Amino acid sequence: MALVDYSSEGSGSDSGLDSEDGHKTTRQKSSKKNNTGAPPPLPRAFHDLYAATVRTAPVDHPSLHNGRQRAIPHVAGQWPSHLYIEWHPSKLEYERLSELVLALRGRLDGAAADLHSFLTSDLGVPLPLHISFSRPFVLQTAGKADFLRQLTAKIKSASVGPFSVVFSDLFWYCGPDSARAFLVLRAQVEGSPGSASSSSSTHNGSLVTLLDRCNAQVTAAGQPALYSGDASSTARSFHVSIAWTLADIEAWREPTSEVYERWRNSMDASEDDEGKERLRIDVESIKAKIGNVVTDIPLGKTASSTLRPGTKRSRGESHDGGDNTTNGSNKSVKSNDTRRKGKSLFGL
Repeated sequence: MALVDYSSEGSGSDSGLDSEDGHKTTRQKSSKKNNTGAPPPLPRAFHDLYAATVRTAPVDHPSLHNGRQRAIPHVAGQWPSHLYIEWHPSKLEYERLSELVLALRGRLDGAAADLHSFLTSDLGVPLPLHISFSRPFVLQTAGKADFLRQLTAKIKSASVGPFSVVFSDLFWYCGPDSARAFLVLRAQVEGSPGSASSSSSTHNGSLVTLLDRCNAQVTAAGQPALYSGDASSTARSFHVSIAWTLADIEAWREPTSEVYERWRNSMDASEDDEGKERLRIDVESIKAKIGNVVTDIPLGKTASSTLRPGTKRSRGESHDGGDNTTNGSNKSVKSNDTRRKGKSLFGL
């Protein structure tokens, strides 16, 4: 079938008249279709199709990547893998994160060129950010399918439903497996101790539970766990990286804290109520990237699963399949809206 169906046209004046009438009818129908509203959003799985970057060579070329080295050398039959939560910030969120990175570059003066952003590609295209649930690790070809099947079962049996993540600090993180230092926003589950909406006695309970399941599967495959320290340090280790450097960051710590405080205060002082509700991640799944294939593993539904009102899962239906428009559920939604009033940009 052709992409566009045209009416038959001849060379004479009669056929030209018929053609003109046909075009008018087509334009009218097309106009009605285009006025039905905004196009539907792309499905979440669409981003997984283009998650891998183009490989220019199977060998390491740090000169092509601002001095970075491969964490895992390329070996045929071995598949570099990663488990994580993916975040696609909105346009407003990208703008505000970019303001933070730009402010820090301005404060670093001559060292600004050594700070590299994770927010956009070399062409200025916004990039997804993530919260890691594993270090980079390797799977053998024969074990890929089994690993993914067992991981999916562990995540679905964890009794962790959709939840939201907010941010509480900015600091430099030096990974044990990398020469780079990462500029990161500390992540915490909304409602954990320390946030204004705290209602749980366990700090970052949902993140810790999912990490435990991922660590169990990764270590069973003979790979190192992530954040294998005590429970308290693990709960405070979750973060989103927004920039990186190979420079010595000891002299950067104080300027970073100063820039962050000014930036956060300016955001809190904003009168844009809608903006104050941003800079949060609504978590509905985790990603398993094995080689160049990304699999989306949805979280299970539980009685306590809650996302902020207006998100895809919470609008119009409850997590037990009920209708939020009946049995007084509207009161619950209004209560959530009231509780969220006055929150800062970070949801705290």
